[in-house]
Order: sequence, then C-alpha cells, then structure tokens
Amino acid sequence: MDSHAILSQFEFYHNAPTALQKEILSHAQFTTLEGGVEVYREGETCQRVAFVGDGSIRVFKRHDGGREITLYHVRQAESCILTASCVLTGKRYPATAVVEAEHTVDAVILPPEQFHRWVHEHQVVRDYVFSMMSLRIADMMSLIEEITFGKMDNRIAHFLIEKFTGEGTFLRSIHITHEQIADELGTAREVVSRLLKEFERAGALELGRGRVRMINERLLRAFAGELA
Repeated sequence: MDSHAILSQFEFYHNAPTALQKEILSHAQFTTLEGGVEVYREGETCQRVAFVGDGSIRVFKRHDGGREITLYHVRQAESCILTASCVLTGKRYPATAVVEAEHTVDAVILPPEQFHRWVHEHQVVRDYVFSMMSLRIADMMSLIEEITFGKMDNRIAHFLIEKFTGEGTFLRSIHITHEQIADELGTAREVVSRLLKEFERAGALELGRGRVRMINERLLRAFAGELA
C-alpha cells in the first residue's frame, strides 16, 4: 500500500480535480505506526493530519485518577475529526490517540498548514470535513446516551458482541483484558470483572487469562438487551 492507494479510499481525494490530487499527493507522507505508538497527546499542537489506510487508532480521554474512556476509533478510510478541528481552529488536541496494541497502522500524513488551505479553497475537502464531523457527532451522542442511560451489564455485553462479530468476521474467542474493557467503557476494572463473572456463571462466556470466549451468543445478546 502506498500514499495514492490510501488516499484513494477518501472521497475528498478520489473526487478532487486532477491538479488538486497531484498537489495533495506531493505533500503526502506514507508511514507505518506500530501498536502502542502515541499518535497525538492531549494538550499538544497538531503537527500532522493522519489518514488511516489500515489498522485502528483509539482516541480517548484519561482522568487524573488514571481512568480512561474511549471516545471513538479511527479505522480504515477514516481520519480524526479532533485533529481536523485543531488544525482549523488553532486549538490544542483535547484527547489522546494511540495505535491499538494488536494493530499496526498504515497511514498518510499531510501537513496541517496545507490541509487548512485546502479546506478553505476547495469545496470537495470542506464537504469531507463536514461529513466526518457529522458522523462523529452522532457517535458522541450515542456514547453520551450509553453513559447516561445505559446499564453497565448491557454496555459490556454489547461491546463484546461487537468485538466478536465486528469488521465482517465472527470470532469465538478474543484476546482482551478486563482492564482494556474498563478503559473502553470508562468504568472500573472491578466492575467489569464482577459482571464478566456473572456472564460466565450464566453460561454466556468462558474467561481465561487475557482472553474471553463466547459460549452462548443468544444469552450474551440477552444480557445486551437485544432480545425481548
């Protein structure tokens, strides 16, 4: 995969006039980021705009006490709206973004000053930013609703179902720790461990060291509130 192949996954590049495509490509820098690498740090200025071709970046907030909550993931053919917002407004990055440990990320990096200019000068780039903003606002509203109104057992079960069945695959076993689940959902590890034990006792899951195995999908969906 090269810069052109990655950028071609994005509508603003695919639909851009040839001259703009050439200009964007001339400023593009291909990079591979290893699992665990910090892409953006809370409070820093945004010195790069990343467009993901493959892999996953987790964007999250960390509380002073060490607790974390995932805001969203930046996956294939996506970019980070917080980065774009910082570039356009001159604000500092308000979260932390890290390549997920089990992934490497192939991405294209574009310089912020050029991206800022393209947004102002080209409708096709502006449309992309507004579309990305709309999708992330919907994601954040859903997250707020889950945190405010959702029961934690429902949220954990729903999260696990997405892990087992997401990205067009069906897995019987996933490698994930109780701490990682807690960080994703913004709760305490002890809460996660207690509820996972309840799921296991009910026969929905089998727990191992750093691993969760699905035993009964229907029962897990019932815990998620998906079945009447």
